[in-house]
Amino acid sequence: MDNIVIEKMKEDGIEQVAKILIDSWKIAYRDIIDKTFLENLSLEEKIQKLKEQYKDGGYTIARNKDTNEVVGVTRFGKRLDELNRFTEYDGEIYALYVKPGLLRKKIGSRLLLHAKEKLKEQGNHKMIIWCLKENEPSRKFYESMGGILLGEKMRNIGGKDYLLVGYGYEI
Repeated sequence: MDNIVIEKMKEDGIEQVAKILIDSWKIAYRDIIDKTFLENLSLEEKIQKLKEQYKDGGYTIARNKDTNEVVGVTRFGKRLDELNRFTEYDGEIYALYVKPGLLRKKIGSRLLLHAKEKLKEQGNHKMIIWCLKENEPSRKFYESMGGILLGEKMRNIGGKDYLLVGYGYEI
């Protein structure tokens, strides 16, 4: 998709990003995360959370420059992982989502490469990204982009524990 630009998220993109996040969770995690939790995801709550978070500047979007539609989003920065493992990984991608229906169009690849470049500019040398262990499509994507499987950790989502796997990248 040649008409895609990668740029910092502005306030006017928050609602579109929130919708991408909610829709992506409901589709990608449908058979992984508790059904009731997914059904109760609130667009209004996500919009409010994004309004609070976006000021930190960590959100980057992929936007169709012809239609102005947001088609993907990533959030990255210093490693937030609380584990005392993988400490040489100083950067982290916290989230990377593409609008459902637009997968396999290189949008995710462009967002991941952009995050790597920006993390390197910020002085990071390696980055990590976590995803649900049962999310095979995402795992295949991270591996195809050169990610090395580092290990696992648990994360509580909606009161239930889920296994995550971490992928590491040299940047």
